[in-house]
Amino acid sequence: MSNAATAQKTGVIRINYTPRKIFIPLHQRTQRWALVVAHRRCGKTVGCVNDLQRGALLCPKPRPRFAYVAPTYSQAKDVAWSYLQEFSSNIPGVSTHEGELRVDYPNEGRVRLYGADNYNRMRGIYLDGVVLDEYGDMDPRAWEEVIRPALSDRGGWAIFIGTVRGRNHFYTLYERANRP
Repeated sequence: MSNAATAQKTGVIRINYTPRKIFIPLHQRTQRWALVVAHRRCGKTVGCVNDLQRGALLCPKPRPRFAYVAPTYSQAKDVAWSYLQEFSSNIPGVSTHEGELRVDYPNEGRVRLYGADNYNRMRGIYLDGVVLDEYGDMDPRAWEEVIRPALSDRGGWAIFIGTVRGRNHFYTLYERANRP
């Protein structure tokens, strides 16, 4: 039976994603803010794209909105767009919009990719969840002035992912997360 037929019959959607053992606690978290510090090619982006997708599908709020933010728009497209397309492709009723790097789900949920190089583009939107990939390479004002306020009225969550390279704002988050 196809995924579409199964979903219609049972209301269950199966996504072709099996998390690596290290990411299971991330997917089970209840905290509003999360930090993932891991080496390159560890699977951070795949895990977080699927976390965003799950959020868009399961969020009980009207018109759920989720975002993946990379340091630049072209990085967002190069790094995450193919994963988002792949893992959403067998969900019944999904539509993809490559020109906007966005996937719309049948419950009116949405995941969209952005670049922090033009973070003002996100002013005025609301978000239920966001992933900031390689946050240390972003202007910290993107988070402080635009993204965090976009999360505030709906109580949205954020995951900061990357590798620590020097003592920047990502390193500061890492240090704060490791305090007793």
